[in-house]
Amino acid sequence: MFKKQDEKNKKEKKKLGQSIKASFTNKKFKGGAYATAVSAIMIVIVLVVNLFISELDLSVDLTSDGRYTLDEQTKELLKGIDENISIYYLVQSGSEYDEFRKVIDQFDDYNSKVSVTYKDPVQYPKFASQYVEDNISEQSFLVVNEDTGRAKYVDYSEVLVTSMNYSTYQQSVTALDIEGRIDSAIQYVTNEDLPVIYAVGGHGENDVTSTMSSLLEKENIDLNTVSTLTAEEIPSDCDVLFISMPQTDYTQEEVEMIKTYLKNGGKAIINVDYVTPDLLNFTSLVEYYGVKVTEGIVVEPSSSYYRGNYKTELVPAIATNDYTEGVKGKKFVICPISSGLTLREDIRDTITTTPILTSSDEAYSKVNVNAETTNKESGDVDGPFYFGLEVAETYNDVETKIIFYSGKYMFDDSYISMSTFGNATLFINTINALCDQENAISVPSLSLQVEYLTMTSAQKNTTAAVVGIVIPLIVLGAGILVVVNRRKK
Repeated sequence: MFKKQDEKNKKEKKKLGQSIKASFTNKKFKGGAYATAVSAIMIVIVLVVNLFISELDLSVDLTSDGRYTLDEQTKELLKGIDENISIYYLVQSGSEYDEFRKVIDQFDDYNSKVSVTYKDPVQYPKFASQYVEDNISEQSFLVVNEDTGRAKYVDYSEVLVTSMNYSTYQQSVTALDIEGRIDSAIQYVTNEDLPVIYAVGGHGENDVTSTMSSLLEKENIDLNTVSTLTAEEIPSDCDVLFISMPQTDYTQEEVEMIKTYLKNGGKAIINVDYVTPDLLNFTSLVEYYGVKVTEGIVVEPSSSYYRGNYKTELVPAIATNDYTEGVKGKKFVICPISSGLTLREDIRDTITTTPILTSSDEAYSKVNVNAETTNKESGDVDGPFYFGLEVAETYNDVETKIIFYSGKYMFDDSYISMSTFGNATLFINTINALCDQENAISVPSLSLQVEYLTMTSAQKNTTAAVVGIVIPLIVLGAGILVVVNRRKK
C-alpha cells in the first residue's frame, strides 16, 4: 500500500517537474521573457540617455508654443553681433527663477562674443554701479557692451507684464517679457543711432498712453512732444513726426511749418478720423499729398472683413511690405471706427503710393455717423477704401514719406496691448521702416494666460457650421452605415 502511494507521489513529482520545465520552453514564456528583456534594455537606455543629457545640460522645448525656445529674430540678432556683449542675471545664488533661467541661458548659444553670467547682488553690491546709475533690484538684468562700455539695465518690474483684474481691482501678472527686453537692451548697447519721434500736441490729439510709451521704450524709440502752436520749427533731431487725430484745426502757419519739415526729407505718421474733413487747414495738409479722407465711418457688409457682430470693427486686408512684416498671415489688424482713405484724381506725378490696409470692394462709408442703422442709405459713399497707406514723394533728390492710418482706436491700449492682434507690431514696424532700422526686431512677451482665438465673423460662422452641423451629420451617417451593414450580415 505504502509502495503504491510512493510510486504515485514520484509520478506526480515527475509530472510537475515536466510541467515546470515545459512552462520555461513554451511560446508564452518565451514571449514574456523577450518582452521583459526588451523592457529592461529600454529602461537601461533611458537611464543612460537621461544621465548623458543631464551631464551635458541639454534640454528640449516640448511646449506647443515653443515658449522656452528663442525667437528666430533673436537668433539672427545674436548671430550678427560683432562686439563683446555680456548679459548679467542679477540674482542671489540659489534664488534663480526657473522661467528666467530657461530663457536667459540660451543667449550665449549662437555667438561666442555673447556671454551670460549670474551675478549675486548681495555678494557684489557695487558691481552694477560701475555701468549704470539705476537702483538695482534682484531678479533683474544688466546688458553691457564690453567694447564701448555702453550699458542698459532691465529692471525686474519691466520683465513682468501686468494688467488690472477688475474682479479684485488688483494688478496681476499676465505675461513675461524676458526675451524681448534683453533683445531691446542688446540693440541699445550696440546701436547709438536710435529713432526719435515727436508727437504733435495742442489740438486735442490722442495722448500717448502708458502702454504705447512702454512699447516705444522697449523698442529704444525716444518719444518727445512738440507744440506746433509755439514752436518755430519741427526739431532738427525729429526722425518721425506723429500726428494722431487732431480734434481742432491747425493754423495755416502750422501747416506750412509741417510742410517745410516734410519737404526737407521729413517722415511722418498721420492718423485721421471722421472729424478730419471738418478741419479745413489740416485737411489741406493731407490733400496736399494726394490723400482724401472720406466723410463718415466705413461699414463692411462682408463678414470676412469685420469682427464679431460689429460691422464697424474692421478686419482689413493686409498688404505685403516692410510695415506688415510679422503681421500678414499671422495676426489680424483691427481698425475700429475707421474713416475711408482714397486718392485724389489730380495727384502729382512725383508722388507714389503703397497700400498697407484695404477694405473689401463692397465697403461703404456712412455719412451720418449717428445713424441708428449700419445698413447702406442714400448719400453713403461707395468704397473700396484704404485704412493704411504709404505716400512717398521724391523731388530734387529729397524724399518725403508719410504713412496715413484711419482707425480711430487702432492704436488704443485695448488693441495694442493684445498680443493676438497685430496693431502694436504694425505701429512699431512703421516707425522702424521710416527710420531705416533694418536690424530692429520686436519679440512679443510670453503670455501666462489663455490666448483666445481671434476670428472674423465669416470664420466664426463657418466654424459653427462645421462643429454644429457637418461633424454631427458625418457621425450620424457613419452610425447609420454601420447599422445597415450589420443587418445585412
